[in-house]
Amino acid sequence: MTTAPPPAIVLVRPQLGENIGKAARAMLNFGLTDLRLVTPRDGWPNPSAGPSASGADIVLEKARVFDTVA
Repeated sequence: MTTAPPPAIVLVRPQLGENIGKAARAMLNFGLTDLRLVTPRDGWPNPSAGPSASGADIVLEKARVFDTVA
């Protein structure tokens, strides 16, 4: 029996780095680390995300950026 991979969290056109950081923090609280960003408004990396992540830097470091959700 194989186990399914953990879910990925996808943020589409996030507008504020703070929101990305807070999402990363919530993800790490549940043991999730696969964060995918689709066309973030202010680009990536965003310096505002780190302070809001409150220790979830591993999630931010592994975040991947995509042009579309397809």
